[in-house]
Amino acid sequence: MAFKKSQSKSSSGREIHLVRGDPDCAAFYGWIHAELTKVTKTWPPTITKATLTTGRKGNLGEFLSYKIARASGLYGKSNGYTIALMGALTPLQDGAPTGLDITIVHLDPSGDVSKDCLYIMEVKTTGSAKLTYATALIGDYEKLLGKTSVAGSLGQRFNWLQGYLMDVHEFADDELERVGNLFMPDAKDCKGIRLLPTLVHDRKVGDPAAVVALDDVAAEIEKQGWGKKTIEPWSIAINKLTDCLVHLSNNGSTMP
Repeated sequence: MAFKKSQSKSSSGREIHLVRGDPDCAAFYGWIHAELTKVTKTWPPTITKATLTTGRKGNLGEFLSYKIARASGLYGKSNGYTIALMGALTPLQDGAPTGLDITIVHLDPSGDVSKDCLYIMEVKTTGSAKLTYATALIGDYEKLLGKTSVAGSLGQRFNWLQGYLMDVHEFADDELERVGNLFMPDAKDCKGIRLLPTLVHDRKVGDPAAVVALDDVAAEIEKQGWGKKTIEPWSIAINKLTDCLVHLSNNGSTMP
């Protein structure tokens, strides 16, 4: 594995997960490129920094976040994990699909329903020297409360998720029931849900700034009614992020 995942405690006592290249960003980039080539047979036309769209930047950020989540242990049918994806499936597409970014269902293989969990990872990607874009994660989770649009609410997302798990992953009725039991109408009662607000950003911003930005985001999400222990922010950083995303899009095998 070409990255290291560690924790940093914010001033409010919140644990922020930091994902950084190990031993360096060049190795991290090489790993990302290798993962991208596994799922890419036909590469799109060459782009430049000026033509990198927001949609493709976001999709690549989701792809990277998914691969890190998977490599971090949130993966494996035998371990009880099932992953549903959106933009991560189309990392080199310009348009960003609607819906939850990355959803990971964990049903305890031994049948202990108290260990069942739904991970909801929303991802924002920015190459800016300031991390103000991180605040967009707040709205992503607010949508789940159904106050702005019922169609985007957590209940409707569960309807989609259960249908997806039934048709694509052929979940049995008892498994679907366990997934459904993770849903509660009020955020404060969703004990079996973990929110993973994730910011993919340039390494030059620095860890302290990333910790502060994500701590602020988590605090605002908590105000929506989610329990503090259900929110686990992730910071994923690499040097020259925008250049790296362009280079990945152009099948560049080494870090720019």
